[in-house]
Amino acid sequence: MMISAPIWGGLADRFGRKPMVVRATFAGAVLAFATGLAQTPLQLVIIRILQGLFSGIVGAANTLVAAETPDEHLGQCMGTSQTVQYAALALGPLAGGAAADLLGYRPVFLLSGSMMLLAGVLVAALVREKSVFSARRGGTPRLRLGRQTLSAFATPSTLALLLTTAGSGFALTVLSPVLSLYVQALSPGNPRLATLAGAVSSASAVTSSVAAFAIGHLSDRFGQKTVLQCCTVGAALIFVPQALVKDVGQLLLLRSVQGIFLGGMLPTVNALLARVTAPAQRGVVFGLATSARAGGRAAGPLVGAAAANGWGMPSAFLVTASIYALLAMVVATMVPSRSSQRQAEAERDPGAVPSEETGTRTGSSSS
Repeated sequence: MMISAPIWGGLADRFGRKPMVVRATFAGAVLAFATGLAQTPLQLVIIRILQGLFSGIVGAANTLVAAETPDEHLGQCMGTSQTVQYAALALGPLAGGAAADLLGYRPVFLLSGSMMLLAGVLVAALVREKSVFSARRGGTPRLRLGRQTLSAFATPSTLALLLTTAGSGFALTVLSPVLSLYVQALSPGNPRLATLAGAVSSASAVTSSVAAFAIGHLSDRFGQKTVLQCCTVGAALIFVPQALVKDVGQLLLLRSVQGIFLGGMLPTVNALLARVTAPAQRGVVFGLATSARAGGRAAGPLVGAAAANGWGMPSAFLVTASIYALLAMVVATMVPSRSSQRQAEAERDPGAVPSEETGTRTGSSSS
């Protein structure tokens, strides 16, 4: 996914974002069906590689939402989208586990593929994309991904936000190799260890789903940079006491609070990326964001396992806190304020005049 996401993002800018959502959803459905039919570990590895190359439903959907949403409502809409995603992360493992106990492992993949197939049909039939792309205005379409990628990396604010995306993906997965073992160490001999570990893992997703919606509204009102700074600082602070807890109850409480800060981070970053990027380049930029997050998620478990082996399991929480502290500094120094964003928007579209009362824009862009 880290390799393919920018390519799909560039194609989205040329040919439309909806086709990329349909492509990712149907590809995910076919590969889920194939997973349920796999006979060897090698076949499963190949299918997983293909999933990374051709699927990526969340990234494609985020790009479409960002492209079709007015700038003044980006925080609210990205927050709503993230709320749905976090709710699915909280409920999906529970439903999948119950289905596996009832039906076995293979039918779960067939059920998942059927759900994605239905989602693809709904997107193809019901979603309407308003943007007009250069490939549809005549001439021979060419991707020119290298130029788009260079342009996307040209501004410090875009670099900072991509770094924040990669860092958040990295920080989220640092704990994945040790969290269940940490729960076991806090509650040795507990006969319901799997249930406790599942509750600890889901607690953050549950609170994140609520926080993403609320914080999305707040970011539109008070500015995305301000909210993102609060979320990164809060995340850095909340991971430190998790290294010092004495029982699972304390860890569960802290993980629930953690979800508030993490839930506000991704929709705010996505809204900021959309605001600092010209509409014609949002596909490739969101593709790069997906790539950065995938790279961070791939590296996180390796670092977390190494830290736990070298310094003990609590050290993985301190590593995570350090990552978020660094991200807070990056946001503070490199991400533009709301006034700077409006100035950049005016430079991209000289006919657009910011309205102080509503935060909307008038002029050539609205016509």
